[in-house]
Amino acid sequence: MRKQLSNNSGFTLIEVVLVVVIMGILASVALRSVSTLTGAAKTEETKQELMALSYAIAGNPDLESNGTRTDFGYVGDVGSLPPNLDALYANPGSYATWNGPYVGNQFTQLSDDYKNDAWGTAYSYSGGVTIISTGSGSNIECQLAGAADHLLRNTVSGNVYDLDGTPPGSVYADSVLIRLTIPNGSGSTTAKTSNTDIGGYFNFDSIPIGNHDIEVIYLPDNDTLRRFVSVVPNSSLYSEFHLVNNVWYDTSGGGGGSLVHVVGSDSLVADCKGFYFYIQNSTGGSIDISSLTLTYSSPNGYYRYIKWGGTTVFNENNPKAGSGDVSSFTAQQTIADGASVRIDVDAFKTNPTGGSNVDVDNTTFTVLLSDGTSFDVTTGACP
Repeated sequence: MRKQLSNNSGFTLIEVVLVVVIMGILASVALRSVSTLTGAAKTEETKQELMALSYAIAGNPDLESNGTRTDFGYVGDVGSLPPNLDALYANPGSYATWNGPYVGNQFTQLSDDYKNDAWGTAYSYSGGVTIISTGSGSNIECQLAGAADHLLRNTVSGNVYDLDGTPPGSVYADSVLIRLTIPNGSGSTTAKTSNTDIGGYFNFDSIPIGNHDIEVIYLPDNDTLRRFVSVVPNSSLYSEFHLVNNVWYDTSGGGGGSLVHVVGSDSLVADCKGFYFYIQNSTGGSIDISSLTLTYSSPNGYYRYIKWGGTTVFNENNPKAGSGDVSSFTAQQTIADGASVRIDVDAFKTNPTGGSNVDVDNTTFTVLLSDGTSFDVTTGACP
């Protein structure tokens, strides 16, 4: 009798069907996982490209040299927002100030790769401050700034003094010319000019972001001080400029005591909630000052700060000082013979413990210093 050496029976039909079903389920799960991973990767790739486009338009704020921002993109060079994304890669109109390309193509064979998201869909951009990707089926947005004005309409202001800090005053105010050169938005530059007021103050508005050349010109000597200002988005930049010589010296019209009020030095601070003036010592010796008293009939206001040469010597918040109050300094201040010093009185409020801000424009204050020096300070109109 022959013996059976092995059992060659195969899988049943049910077993085969089960295996096929399980493999199908696993494949479906795998495909979904791959699809999810691919979608996430495309989203991340698109976000990175949107960021690169925003840097191309408005610059990378993290690029600095010696603490000064160096990159302002298309807007910093041209002075306007690009009309479309093409302007980031090719000069839109023979612009002399265009310094692109500001973007690069990821693949040389695709000349417009930078204009499409990871799904191959064109970005939506028409010259504003928002770039939108729609390829994923839902919008991915990149905001360049809070508003176009933040990139295009900033302010640059400052004060001009001579070497020892004296402002031009009424005699020399029209002899100082400020020239600020900026891109004009259409491929060239324009120069904004202004004289200072008697306190040396000047102001420019509608300034685009970027590093811009500024010149302070003393016209009688044609002496020019050249600097640059770095204008960042949504900013009100303030700077002080000092000429290289002591060219202004006007001490007529003082009164009482040992010190002299510098005529024409009275000026409002930038927000009109305070004022400053200069005094000068020409007595032949040093003078010590320990307090200041202001007397005024209007406005009904109380001040918090007094600064002596930029140092706060009086800071009282509750209560603040008012008309006729003696404001004692935290430390006695000394003004050397031949020196001048700027004194600021600031942060006027409606009552001694607070209240709303008070403008002090077109106001006359009588100043009494502890050495007996007395004179009037008259503020001008709020700009």
